[in-house]
Amino acid sequence: MTSHLLAMSFDSAASPALTMRAVRDDPDAAGWGFAWYPMDDRAAVVVKDPNATHETAMTRVLRDWDRFRSCCFLAHTHGAAKRVTQQDTHPFQRSYAGRDWVFAHSGELEEDAREALPIQRRSLEPLGVTDSEHIFCWLLEKIALARHRSLAEVGWPTLHEWLGEVDAQGRGSLILSDGVDIVAYAGTKGHYPLHRIRRTPPHATTLLRGRAVVIDAGDPYDVNRTMALIAREPLTEEPAWGAFQPGELVVMRRGVFTYTSTNASDVQPTSPPGTSDETLGIHWTETTGGEAPAMSGMPPSERPAAEAQALYAVPLRTSQPDLDVPPQGRILRVQHETVYRYEEPVELSSHVVRLHPVHDLFQEVLDYQLEVSPPGVARRAEDVFGNQVLRFKIERPYTELWVRARSRVRVLPPRTLQSLKRATIPLVWMPWQRQMMTPYLLPPELPETQLKALSEYAMSFAIRQDFDLVDTLKDVNRSIFRDFRYVPGSTMLETSPFTVFTRREGVCQDFANLFICLCRLLGVPARYRVGYIRTGADYENQVQSEASHAWCEVYLPRHGWRGFDPTNGVLANLDHIRVAHGRNYRDATPTGGTLFKGGRGETLQTSVRVDVEQEAPPAEVHRRW
Repeated sequence: MTSHLLAMSFDSAASPALTMRAVRDDPDAAGWGFAWYPMDDRAAVVVKDPNATHETAMTRVLRDWDRFRSCCFLAHTHGAAKRVTQQDTHPFQRSYAGRDWVFAHSGELEEDAREALPIQRRSLEPLGVTDSEHIFCWLLEKIALARHRSLAEVGWPTLHEWLGEVDAQGRGSLILSDGVDIVAYAGTKGHYPLHRIRRTPPHATTLLRGRAVVIDAGDPYDVNRTMALIAREPLTEEPAWGAFQPGELVVMRRGVFTYTSTNASDVQPTSPPGTSDETLGIHWTETTGGEAPAMSGMPPSERPAAEAQALYAVPLRTSQPDLDVPPQGRILRVQHETVYRYEEPVELSSHVVRLHPVHDLFQEVLDYQLEVSPPGVARRAEDVFGNQVLRFKIERPYTELWVRARSRVRVLPPRTLQSLKRATIPLVWMPWQRQMMTPYLLPPELPETQLKALSEYAMSFAIRQDFDLVDTLKDVNRSIFRDFRYVPGSTMLETSPFTVFTRREGVCQDFANLFICLCRLLGVPARYRVGYIRTGADYENQVQSEASHAWCEVYLPRHGWRGFDPTNGVLANLDHIRVAHGRNYRDATPTGGTLFKGGRGETLQTSVRVDVEQEAPPAEVHRRW
């Protein structure tokens, strides 16, 4: 008898409408069951009907019930057991280690499989007589004997090995959840296939139609939800659907595929394989043949056809950086020119320039020159944020104003974040610390409904990473890089983080603003950073890469300010030159001013070039502790 497995994972609580359909090629297929964990509870709700062959009053309740909200959904339809009873109908539910576990299975075991998979604990004996529930209880016993209390504690390679033992005794596919993670396994025999997809807003369609089930994710509260979906067959025509490999294990949590036993391209691992993203600041990749280009720049480009699959299935925004990062630092040269032209002469104007790079423990300014034409009355000062500022006034008519800055900067490697591995959210501040950090803890002035939606989005990262501070920040950083498109000209300075969140597109300042907003909603101080980034010579969009760059800096306990670059999905590294910072862009804008008279028809032209002068010799490097 045909059966259909379905598993859904959302980044925040959602309420999809589910409709069961009759399968034409198997009119006798009957029975269904749905399970979910209401609002992140550890207790699951399971609703079954072993006799239903079509839409019933009970399925209509599930579709219309406003309390039907969860991040985890599991379903098994059109495949009741030979004994049409509640106890033999999928999915099965058992309590262990203070949580409910839910299991569903399509397939069958060999006649002597129960002897090969014995259950010794009476407390875990199946209620029914199906092979599927026997597998479920056998797995729970294995977990209990190993003294694990969740799927994540078991470890995905170990779980994959256990499921391989099950597969050796029969054939089939299964889904299993502990309320946090959802695990899916496709049997090696290939008789019960599974497919998966990850869908991010804005969704091309919110209606997914399959032969057995129709899913409507168009609830107004859910249109901005990210969704990871596993089903027996694709439910839409989207090419992003991928088939499981025989014997493949896939794990999803909070709308993200976090593990696969094969080298798949749609998986976001919880920790980077291979090269450390802290030391190099590189977006690490895992290839299926050849070497995939690493990513370390700003502009987007279309993915080359010959490129090997990377762990993030997104277009490259960057060029290939040097893989041998010198521990003694790197000397960079920066040339920055901004030219204003006017159709009508400007007779009186006042200007502010913030182009002097930061000089501190991790960045040393070796040389800095600034030229302005036409000249004016100038005064250099330090603003309230510690930025070096040049203010000048021009009191004679002009039609062209140019500002040129040249810098030589030694950038030293930042400290790693290993010491913060035990820091968790929420952070605890002393009263005077919170007072000092107040400007960097206040989210932007947005309507409460928008802040609530952004807060739910921020919390999805914290929950997915078990509230670990560093892992949460890295997840936000990588997710913005992965799920948001870099589209020059798509936004303005006034574009709010909520608009970027709903549209899923923008430029570097938009991604920095969104990152800052999410951090502040989590109670983590964050500020806006303006500077430069070295993109190298091998990049597609030279116009956008040769410009000022923006990223975010987060204040971490016992560590200080640390840069996160969501535009490129990396931590700030030796390719980032820090210039100015503030609460937002207006506090750190490189050049700005006011025209008091004249100045119609303004045009702006900016060019930036960053080159490596040389690697800093070890003898020259000295840190001032």
